[in-house]
Amino acid sequence: MSKKTLFGGVLAVVAVLGIVVWWFVFNGDAPDEVSVDAASAQLDEDLAAAAGDDSDDAVPDDAVPDDAVPDDGDVNATWIIDDEIGSFDFETASGSFAGFRVDEELTVGAVVAVGRSGGVTGALTIEGGSLTAANIVVDMTTIISNDQRRESAIRRTIDASSFPTASFTLTQPVELPAGLADGETVTVAAVGDLTIAATTNEVTFTITAVLRADGFGIVTGSAGMVWQDFGITPPSAPVVVSIADEGVIEFQLIVTKG
Repeated sequence: MSKKTLFGGVLAVVAVLGIVVWWFVFNGDAPDEVSVDAASAQLDEDLAAAAGDDSDDAVPDDAVPDDAVPDDGDVNATWIIDDEIGSFDFETASGSFAGFRVDEELTVGAVVAVGRSGGVTGALTIEGGSLTAANIVVDMTTIISNDQRRESAIRRTIDASSFPTASFTLTQPVELPAGLADGETVTVAAVGDLTIAATTNEVTFTITAVLRADGFGIVTGSAGMVWQDFGITPPSAPVVVSIADEGVIEFQLIVTKG
């Protein structure tokens, strides 16, 4: 075998190994889509952990913060995003967060890229059995991905240094099913203005919510989005064949009566 052939073979092996390494480094397992049931189960774990109880038994009463008013069946109130329990954790999907998920096609296969920020603040207002106001603000400088090597590229892409927050503001009241007051899980459509990188578009979120007996409310939502509608060009890398033009914006909120 000639040195030229041997050298070419080595380069080919190195290239393949490079792609394989990139695959394992960047192909972090994608978390599941947001789910009220999953969020409620995780909140139970967080409350039990806060009380120092690692068992699977019912959540102890002393695990519930003082500001979590027991459910009295009245949903009419201002519901504040809670930041005292269930602090955001990417791996367990604890606490409140907002982010995105998008399909990527790599030279070695398909992956789902997910980015989430736990820096979520705001409130929801229910009056007369309708959601009349919702204002949610997300810190875009604290986005975490299912691989940390994506994170700096994500922040550059959305120009988080110039536009550190994104927001959603409800623009149309939403009539809520009566079952919410009875602890049932309900799903509605909510229309509002989504602002990312100083560009605002009307977006319709599919929202699912439940009011727990311990006074916590859990709200999840998702909506499709086209990146170019917000002036966003997805980041690229040599091993990335393509990134879908459309993605999903999603959020999970743990709320308590204000």
